[in-house]
Amino acid sequence: METLSHHVNTQTPNLVFAAPQDANSSFDIWGVIGRRKWLLFLGLISGLLLGALFNSQCEPTFKSEAKVKIEPRKTTVMQITSTNPVAPLREDFEMRHDRLIGEHNIILKCVQENNFSDLDSFQTMALEEIVDYIKDNLQARPDREEKSLYSLKFYSPKQDEASEILNQLIHTYKTELDLEYNTEADRYKDLMKRASETFNNQFLVKTNELKTVQGTYDSPNLTHDTNIHQHALVELSKVISDTRKEINEFEVIKNETIASLESGPDAIKAQYYNLVQADYVKDFSMLEKDGNMSFMDMEIQKLKGSLAASKSRFGPGHPDVINLESQIEEMQKYRRESVKTNPLTVEDPQVSLTRFLSLIQRKIEIKQELLDRASKDHLRHSSEILRLNRITQEISRVKEEIEMIKKTMESINAKVIESDPSMNISNTARNEGFNFKVTQPASRGKQSWPILPLILSIGGVLGLLGGFGLASLVELADKTFHNPDEIIKQLNVPLIGHIPVITQNKRYLVENSLIEPAVCTYHRPKSQVAEAFRAVRTSLFFNTQGKQHSVIQVTSPTPGDGKSTLAANLAVSIAQSGKRVLLVDADMRRPRQANTFGITSKTGFASVLSGESAWQDVLYDCQEIEGLTLMPCGSKPSNPAELSSSPQVKELIEEMRMEFDFVIIDTPPLLAVTDACPIAARVDGVILCIRIKKNVRVSAERSVEMLSNLGANCIGLVVNGVGSQSGYGSQYTYGAYRAGYSYNGYGYGYGYGYGAGKYYEDDKPGQNGPKKAPRRIEDQRMESSSG
Repeated sequence: METLSHHVNTQTPNLVFAAPQDANSSFDIWGVIGRRKWLLFLGLISGLLLGALFNSQCEPTFKSEAKVKIEPRKTTVMQITSTNPVAPLREDFEMRHDRLIGEHNIILKCVQENNFSDLDSFQTMALEEIVDYIKDNLQARPDREEKSLYSLKFYSPKQDEASEILNQLIHTYKTELDLEYNTEADRYKDLMKRASETFNNQFLVKTNELKTVQGTYDSPNLTHDTNIHQHALVELSKVISDTRKEINEFEVIKNETIASLESGPDAIKAQYYNLVQADYVKDFSMLEKDGNMSFMDMEIQKLKGSLAASKSRFGPGHPDVINLESQIEEMQKYRRESVKTNPLTVEDPQVSLTRFLSLIQRKIEIKQELLDRASKDHLRHSSEILRLNRITQEISRVKEEIEMIKKTMESINAKVIESDPSMNISNTARNEGFNFKVTQPASRGKQSWPILPLILSIGGVLGLLGGFGLASLVELADKTFHNPDEIIKQLNVPLIGHIPVITQNKRYLVENSLIEPAVCTYHRPKSQVAEAFRAVRTSLFFNTQGKQHSVIQVTSPTPGDGKSTLAANLAVSIAQSGKRVLLVDADMRRPRQANTFGITSKTGFASVLSGESAWQDVLYDCQEIEGLTLMPCGSKPSNPAELSSSPQVKELIEEMRMEFDFVIIDTPPLLAVTDACPIAARVDGVILCIRIKKNVRVSAERSVEMLSNLGANCIGLVVNGVGSQSGYGSQYTYGAYRAGYSYNGYGYGYGYGYGAGKYYEDDKPGQNGPKKAPRRIEDQRMESSSG
């Protein structure tokens, strides 16, 4: 027996249908539109009708348009300074006329002056209601390119009233602008007068304030940038620095002397010698050997010099002068007391150092007192300097304000002269205002609402949306499949073929044949329908993965799905490929295969399971189709469910497997009866045949679930009768099968682009032939042995 590879073209593509990459989309919008287009059309017609009805019920509205140009004649800038602004002739000179023309007072005056209450539209309205109505229906907008140009629109239910109201409103607003700026002269004069008086008063106040502040500056200046306190501060800083230095030196000598007295005679003599060598003898004896002034006299002389300078600057009685006089007096007193003795002329060094120690301590105290007084004077002069600085800053501030007021007054006078050299303020004010020009008078009212094309467009769009919404609801409620992708996604089972509707035209049938026309693979082997069955065969070959003996069950969810036709044509197509095929009719409730192939027998699959016959005795060899053997059902048993569940089923399948390349078993529908379930668990694979009809999704899902629970190997699904259902395959047609068929843009074609005529030939009328009835295999064997 030849292997599978000898019968299957290795170049044949795998025809198991798989979902394309974008099949995971949750909602097929275009599919809904294609399948429910009548609902969208119905929604469109309904929307258009409702739009037309709405248009007929709307009250017409008329629109009048006008354009005005409002330019300022002259812009008087009165902003003198940032801190002292003078208001211009009009605070908001660049007025928003598009807002002002619709103000309540303008409209009210226009209504009262023109007796709008007599118009037909306003006869039943109160005055305020008329004003509010005009305000609500008036539109004023500035031009984008030219700000001084304004577009005005007014809407009214009366065609003539729209233009009349808009013209009168424009006239009223122009009158109000002219009136406002004709009466502005007096206000302008008062404004200028009040500004002048205000700045004059401010100038006087600031001048007096300057005098008062200058009077508090009570310190004369030595130079332009330096006063006496600053000069004294410099001198005192030098005195403080020198005094601190001398005190530190005396402290060092004092500490050395104390250490010598405590260390013994040798240290005393050494310190005494050092003091003598350092001329401290003459510093503390108050009289030098050469007759010059002593140290005390030098200090007194320095103080006297400072006293003379202070008297010349401050005059007698000044605190600095009194302080210096007190210091000089204390120094002179100390000199008189100290001049009597010389501490270092005593012969005993220890006694000399002791007296020297008391004298140097006194000198340190004098220097410390001098340092304290200098520090106090330094602090007092610093405070005076800070006070004078604050006074100086205040004087500068007041001077700046006075200067600003002067400039403001000069600017006011300059602006007045610039605007009118004759200084006639009244004429100046009358140059202000606006040039008001009506560039386009109010046009006669044109209907602005309702707009029939717009309403119909909106109605059509809303109708389409409503129709699509209704179509979506119908789609969600629909329990059928609409495309191959839905089948694959919902059932998670490969889709191995689509079988078109089989047409039964007697012209193309094989004459004198006992096989029914539904077996198109025999009667019309070159037809498109036969090719669809061969596509299922090819998928089956690939799914059996080269096995030489395979048992395949063909079943369906419900009756009428075409499983028997699929089983018959699949068996014939496999036999045509050179395989030995056994077609078993295991549908013991509604057997079909005996009639399909013209067999009359009361024994068959049912009698084999009941033990009445051997399975080899009920086989019939199809004379018209080489390689095809049939096992009919035989007489209908009373217990088909029990027979299907009997242990003999497994043994029978194994024995048939050994004898044939393929065994095709036609079983009852899964959901109708339980006969097919025991067989499904024992075969190599199950092909589920479904027909697109109402609630097919539910039945298909339950069937796949049953097969999964049984542990059966579901090879795939075959969709039968494609083309007879409007809901499945709107683009999936077999009319163009020769060029390959497709569904919603997914190609499942069999051609390779060489033209349809290279692969298919037209069906030819059936040929005459002898009528050959199927014969039992046992009879054939007997004839062979006798011959």
